Amino acid sequence: MRLVVLLSLLVLLLSVSIPFVSFADDVPLDSLPQAVRETIEMEKGDGVVKSADGYSWGNATIFRVEIDVEGVPDLELQIAGNGKLIRADRLRDEKVDNEKGEDDSE
Repeated sequence: MRLVVLLSLLVLLLSVSIPFVSFADDVPLDSLPQAVRETIEMEKGDGVVKSADGYSWGNATIFRVEIDVEGVPDLELQIAGNGKLIRADRLRDEKVDNEKGEDDSE
């Protein structure tokens, strides 16, 4: 019984998430709204914008922006069309960074 419930939830999750993945459109950086570009500039630090795509979420458009540092994916931002930062995810493991000699302890 428990397996049936888990499989049903998995099917539901996949059926809900597939439309969002398939409707994402690549967006040229210069065509992003000014407020979105300003948020990117504030958040990216030394990184370089690698890609941006947009998708609809209800009545809003959300832009997903990938930022690379030294050629390695480092940060993914999700920004609303009005420039509000919705989510920021670090793509690199901080433990790996610390092994390279960057020590956070003082």
